[in-house]
Amino acid sequence: MTESADTREADLALKAKHRAMWALGDYPAVATRVVAGLGPVLVDACAVKEGDRVLDVAAGSGNAAIPAALAGGDVVASDLTPELLAVGRGEAEARGAVLSWQEADAEALPFEDAAFDTVMSCVGVMFAPHHRAAADELVRVCRAGGTIGLLSWTPEGFIGRMFATLKPYAPPPPPGVQPPPLWGKEEHVRALLGDRVTDVVSRRQSIRVDAFSAPGGLP
Repeated sequence: MTESADTREADLALKAKHRAMWALGDYPAVATRVVAGLGPVLVDACAVKEGDRVLDVAAGSGNAAIPAALAGGDVVASDLTPELLAVGRGEAEARGAVLSWQEADAEALPFEDAAFDTVMSCVGVMFAPHHRAAADELVRVCRAGGTIGLLSWTPEGFIGRMFATLKPYAPPPPPGVQPPPLWGKEEHVRALLGDRVTDVVSRRQSIRVDAFSAPGGLP
């Protein structure tokens, strides 16, 4: 077996673990009760309007995709984990949002070149293991003159510091895998997108999380 084949097998195994991890527990409760405000912020930043073709990459249960649909976008919500998409369908129906849901790998999106006016991801694509591959796909499926909007946790914030704390206790990732919080560094994102993207705007904001008043978890 060649080294490249070994690497591919390791990557497939890692993505299978990611898929299983996101299907565990109740991530949709976190999305709707802890960080629900993030999706609308991203949709507003992308200025999604009636008729825009929108792709939400690593959409989870639709934290940003559903608000984009409610804003009038023709939305496709894609994610590696079908269990999250199933929850999103129910949430969308309850809120009167109409959109499409499709299982997809952020590093190999099953869409044509330049298929969307807006390509966005709300704390989603940052968890794809190969940043360059994911960034290339974001650019590929966005039309010329379109918008790519990303909302990511930063290395300096709580989530970034949590990852740094856990790193010594986690098994080493396959070669080429990069830490998710790097997507929260402007220079890293600029390097990934390169001169294929113009008019890059970076803004840092914080979100207050006060849902955990007791050690037991969500109320």
